[in-house]
Amino acid sequence: MFIIEKPYASEFLVDAIVQNDWAVLDNESIQEANFEEGAFNLVDTNQAREHFLKQEYPLIYSNSENAINWVLENLPQSNLTSYIKFFKDKAKFRELLQEMYPDFYFQTVEYENLKKLNKKEIKFPVVLKPAVGFLSFGVHTVKDESEWDSVISKLSSEMKQAESMYPKEVLDSSKFLIEEKIEGEEFAIDAFYDRNGDVVILNIFQHPFYNEKDVSDRIYITSAEIMVRHMAKFAILLKQIGNLSLIRNFPMHVEVRIKDDGTIIPIEVNPMRFAGWCTTDVARYAWGINVYEHFQNQTSPNWNDILADAGRDIYYFSMAEVPVDVERSKIKNFDYGRFLENYSHVLEVRRINFETNPLFAIIFGSLKDKSEIQKILSLNTKDYIIQ
Repeated sequence: MFIIEKPYASEFLVDAIVQNDWAVLDNESIQEANFEEGAFNLVDTNQAREHFLKQEYPLIYSNSENAINWVLENLPQSNLTSYIKFFKDKAKFRELLQEMYPDFYFQTVEYENLKKLNKKEIKFPVVLKPAVGFLSFGVHTVKDESEWDSVISKLSSEMKQAESMYPKEVLDSSKFLIEEKIEGEEFAIDAFYDRNGDVVILNIFQHPFYNEKDVSDRIYITSAEIMVRHMAKFAILLKQIGNLSLIRNFPMHVEVRIKDDGTIIPIEVNPMRFAGWCTTDVARYAWGINVYEHFQNQTSPNWNDILADAGRDIYYFSMAEVPVDVERSKIKNFDYGRFLENYSHVLEVRRINFETNPLFAIIFGSLKDKSEIQKILSLNTKDYIIQ
């Protein structure tokens, strides 16, 4: 079953659901959306609950973590609920991984106690983030004591904006995680555990940053070279994590960093979905695959053939973020045309309603080399806002 939720479902996802006649939960988001009547094979909550309570390992995918609340309320004792709880709370996730990473420094602090914290006891540099979070809301890199107070002062307005967009199950500012800053390249993985608990990888993205202070989601890139170099070792790591809780039938978006010595450290695991805002759809351009069909049909892409035939192009998705310090009421429009001039080979542009969402647009494209990436990372969306 698919659960379609706010904030965004792509046409590619909707078309896949309709063409395959997959079951869709009949919820408020479906009723409010402008979908053609009869387009979906709708299942109401009672039918879905009755069906999945009988399933040891429910097979459910959602485009948004907003669907988590439905699962927690209707399938409270299911394995799926235990998986969500295992991963969604980043503090609990760190605790569960302590056996694998005994020397990793982290601590959990209530938001109201952040200002009272003894800075001498923090092992800088650190990353500060909501224990339950989404995108980069409330995420900050803090190099030393001198930066701590200014970062804490920014959090209040940031989290108020975020909480107005997402439910508590997706983003909760009541508890924060302080953890050591992991040096090294960052990667993201779209994958799922199949019915046998085997790992199926669908996307691997490198996540470049503008500088050491950057924590944005501006651009993620993938290529045959990235897939070949990292797929085997990422699959081994995910299998180790899956064995901690015998995970089955579970889609996820995983973020990791690779240290200079080759050690792979998980940052977080986002449950029930692949890359957010349907950005996982970049796989259609890069590899010619439909990630939703692979999950629903429990199949793995034929990576040997796909990568053997792949060229040297780099594919990406890029996000044009609404600055957190800009008053939305003062934004009349965004200069999409001028902004997109910064991208050389655009494959698709998805304009997002910036009045109610944290993005102006999502851009899919390709590159021949990485020289353009730094330019994209340096863009300031404020320069393209029309007031």
